Amino acid sequence: MVIAGFVIPSPGIAGDPQIGDGHVYRPLAAPSKPELLIIPSIGVKAPVVPIEIASSGVLSPPSVVKEVGWWKRSAKPGATGGQTLITGHTVHTGGGAMNDLGDVRSGDLVQVRTPRGTVDYRATKVFVYTKAEVAKHAQELFSQKREQNRLVLVTCTGWTGKDYTSNIIVFADPLGVRADTTD
Repeated sequence: MVIAGFVIPSPGIAGDPQIGDGHVYRPLAAPSKPELLIIPSIGVKAPVVPIEIASSGVLSPPSVVKEVGWWKRSAKPGATGGQTLITGHTVHTGGGAMNDLGDVRSGDLVQVRTPRGTVDYRATKVFVYTKAEVAKHAQELFSQKREQNRLVLVTCTGWTGKDYTSNIIVFADPLGVRADTTD
């Protein structure tokens, strides 16, 4: 997987409380490192480990296919701006943490557990870009120069028998931490 972008870490905390699905949300007390990615609609419950871009400019998911990687130069969950980037493997024979990411639909719940609480997100867009399109749009896809935080999930797709030709990308907007929980 090839993902490149310019990095400007994003401080701050999530904005005003929102209401969704009958739940009242509040901001996370402070931005916090992600520990677990949960996507109920596709049965994902994957540990999150920090990852970094290699000197070659490639951001690769963790070597353990059941884990997902949080780009540690991207925004932490609970930040007011920037983008929280999490990537994971799709394995053409099965078993990858993000094998079914393409089945996520707009409106689906995505959760990121942190030491300070679980941040709920609502998926807003699911699309596929070729590797060339990802490189062309890297700035808008992964830049930390965003006033409003969002979660970006990425995995590979388009298995040719030798390699993957495209990426599935999911954008999700933060709702916050459910007000009936503590952080």
